[in-house]
Amino acid sequence: MDVMLELLEDPAYRHVLLNHLPITGLAIAWVVLLMGTIEGRERSILVGLFLVLAASGSGIVVMETGDDAYPSVYDLLNGTGRAWLDHHTDLADRWGFLVTLNAILAAIAIGVGLWRESLRRLTGIVLLVSTVMSLAAAGVIAEAGGKIRHSEFRLTDPPVTESPGRMR
Repeated sequence: MDVMLELLEDPAYRHVLLNHLPITGLAIAWVVLLMGTIEGRERSILVGLFLVLAASGSGIVVMETGDDAYPSVYDLLNGTGRAWLDHHTDLADRWGFLVTLNAILAAIAIGVGLWRESLRRLTGIVLLVSTVMSLAAAGVIAEAGGKIRHSEFRLTDPPVTESPGRMR
């Protein structure tokens, strides 16, 4: 138990432990929402909307833990690992807002769907589209993140970014 608490105190480990929640959760939520929307099951649509909100909300937490972990992780990496970390961070800064936006849209869709059941299916369709965009953004960010420490995933060097690296 002490080891687990020690790992959770380290922001880098917290980030790694949490970073699968948005992608896995959004994929499951998307399937539930898709099936509910196709079948016209109002309660399933509502469950899907709540799942999208929870999974997108977890993405906000993941990005915060990544920001906390950056300084300690950067110092442990070599040149290529540091370049991938900067690329991963740049992608998160550039595209991470889609996950936050998806959480906001899910909360609005839930409110609208509870207010007017007749609009629930339409809100489900909107969330299906925004969730696919969020999944794509999270996937691109995660793919670069996997290359930070795992050299076997690095078939190329990270692209050169035009924006300056993070303040250290």
